[in-house]
Amino acid sequence: MTKRAAGARLFGPYWTSLIAAAGIYAAVLPLLRAEESTGPPPPGSYMLDHIQRVPAGIVLERTRFPRALSRYTTGAITLFAFFYSYCADPNGCPLAWDAFGKMREEIIARPELHGRVRLVFMSLDPAHDTPGMLTGFARRFEASASIVPWHFLTTYSNLFLKPVLRDMGEEISIDREASVGGGVVINHLPKVFLIDNQGFVREIYSNQSLDPAMILGDIKTLLLEESKANGHKE
Repeated sequence: MTKRAAGARLFGPYWTSLIAAAGIYAAVLPLLRAEESTGPPPPGSYMLDHIQRVPAGIVLERTRFPRALSRYTTGAITLFAFFYSYCADPNGCPLAWDAFGKMREEIIARPELHGRVRLVFMSLDPAHDTPGMLTGFARRFEASASIVPWHFLTTYSNLFLKPVLRDMGEEISIDREASVGGGVVINHLPKVFLIDNQGFVREIYSNQSLDPAMILGDIKTLLLEESKANGHKE
């Protein structure tokens, strides 16, 4: 028996199995790719849980006149996040800024969403982020405020801020040595809260799940839910 014949007999079953496995993989691969390419499920094909109600709180916008937090978390679908104006951590507030900016563009591009979704940022540093200082941010988006308002909120002090943070499950810590020259860095886990028009948190996105397509699908799902509750058909 030649070496080729001996090799064929020795490795024949191995290659036969390998070829068979390759054939199965080739058959399944298109299905896997199709599943990967489908993206988020269609809006309205799933339900979002009622995670919690947004707590009561006193906030400030533009002036030092007190306003109820509920003014900004009821009556429309709300994307809500905590931030502070001087945050420089690329995995922190800038990610929320980017996600909110993309969602703003998505909403502007869809007339059926105009006036039905708001964006809200609430400061983690009321001592620095005063109403007057945050007004400068708000003015950048005034031109589209009737389509998709973007509110920048703060509070009188940490005394008013801490209960809201506690009830929203947002934990922070102060690192006074992380910045050059002793500047303050506020460590926090970036979260974006999706809130329905009744003031219930329905989804919480982390910095690993800020996918505009998924968020947009969740917004449409809540709007479909609202429409059905009102007896309308979309």
